[in-house]
Amino acid sequence: MVRAARFYEIGKSLKLEDVDIPEVGDNDVLLKIKAAGMCHSDIHIIDGVIASMPPVTLGHEIAGEVAEIGTNVKNFTRGEKAVVHFLSPCGTCNCCLAGNGMICENLFVRPGYGFSADGGYAEYCKVDAERLVHLPDIPLDFAATLGCAGITAYHAINNKNKLDLMDDVAIYGVGGVGMYALQLAKLRGARVIAIGRNEEKLKMAESLGADYVINASTNKIKDEIKKITNGRGVDVMIDFVVSDESIKHSSSSLTNGGKMILVGVSNKPISINPQVFVLKEFSLTGSLVGNKNELIDLVKLAKSGKLKSIVTKEFALDDINNALELLRNGKIVGRGCISIQ
Repeated sequence: MVRAARFYEIGKSLKLEDVDIPEVGDNDVLLKIKAAGMCHSDIHIIDGVIASMPPVTLGHEIAGEVAEIGTNVKNFTRGEKAVVHFLSPCGTCNCCLAGNGMICENLFVRPGYGFSADGGYAEYCKVDAERLVHLPDIPLDFAATLGCAGITAYHAINNKNKLDLMDDVAIYGVGGVGMYALQLAKLRGARVIAIGRNEEKLKMAESLGADYVINASTNKIKDEIKKITNGRGVDVMIDFVVSDESIKHSSSSLTNGGKMILVGVSNKPISINPQVFVLKEFSLTGSLVGNKNELIDLVKLAKSGKLKSIVTKEFALDDINNALELLRNGKIVGRGCISIQ
């Protein structure tokens, strides 16, 4: 028996309980979990904003060591370190064949580790070997966060928007994904403005390369952005909050022909002014998460030292509910991680 943090019911804390070690199928790997990043999507599951299939072990940012391999698995050996790409695209639908597995037509009827299949808030996790990426010698807590926060940011920066040198990019919301996004935008040569309400988070954004920070609690976002850009506005606004307030500030801060990318998850409708979008030719697009190839790219960036870890707090598995409450209340700067020995 091993320990796992299980989700049973909307609005209820996770249950820490003993479960059987998963049995490995022919194409599976049993991963001994070493680190599981804490994502706000876990809060959304508990609140019913994102659907899951309870009872299920949460945690979709997963890194660890291979403990057992199925008979058909040839590309991993026991003791190797790996990070999980938590989605399981089918590989055969039109979206998958076009390289867009993140919007696979069959995605939500296939395993999603930490959503519809048991994830990483546990001592062990069974994973299809095809969903694993080999890890070089980088910290496993760092690696775990690349599996969602990292590839979500990477996809928004590199696939949904091809940045040009000297583009002005605003990051609206400096949580874990936003911290990776600003680093990736800087690597593409952009001038980056970080927007948030927490001074500690904004200081971290500066330390990671943000050219300017705006505290939305004490400043008018539109005025500050116009000042920074000499009245022009930003070319790209990446919104990790997604509320009526953030949409209003974002659309008023774009330059003509600017692009707004929505990454934050909400189940509430938002309002836009279509006249403004038409007259200024704004574009609006959603961005979900990156594919396995993007995760491979990110691991290489992490190995090179060009991308920095944003993990600032580590918790034991037994502290999972307290840790998630800190996350819910915005008390974690960067990314929190469950560390499992």
